[in-house]
Amino acid sequence: MPERNPEVQARLHTKLWLLMAIVLLGMCGAPAMFGQQSAKTSPNRLLVGKLLYVAPMEGGMDGWLIEDLRQWGKYTVTGNSEGVDMVLKSYKPEKEMEWKNQAGVPVPKGEKKHQLPAVSFAVIDWVTDEPLWQVEVLNRKQKKDEADPPAGPRTQIFARDMTPDQIAQRVAAKLREYVTSLEKQGGK
Repeated sequence: MPERNPEVQARLHTKLWLLMAIVLLGMCGAPAMFGQQSAKTSPNRLLVGKLLYVAPMEGGMDGWLIEDLRQWGKYTVTGNSEGVDMVLKSYKPEKEMEWKNQAGVPVPKGEKKHQLPAVSFAVIDWVTDEPLWQVEVLNRKQKKDEADPPAGPRTQIFARDMTPDQIAQRVAAKLREYVTSLEKQGGK
């Protein structure tokens, strides 16, 4: 085997180390090391969205929600789901079966102590299909010592003895409260 010139070997060695350093910098996020941002944080879709589609709901709840949201005026409520920014829909949460081991045999667990929500509403980003806001409507009264749930990305409404129009009004009010709080925070 022919021997290599030590000078050539040193240059190859240096080039190899430089190549490895470049690859590592690329993998570790060199833009962040030099003060550049790799991705800007986008504003909340609830603030920048304009078109909102309200999906059909049981009990005519969609009609009440459309009316309340149009009175608010923040979004243009449309009857066509194609090309909108967001979708407001309702669904009934399903109870997931839980199992326990009894003498090595799986058997269903007993009923949970807490109640499932009667219905949930969610504003979904039409493009990414990710929930932007969600409210659970609980079929019970608010306890005297229980605070009103804060407006947030996930909240609750106590709706025992409420009519569908009252529930729709509370859902729209909670959404309005949350979006207003986002606007005051600067859209974060």
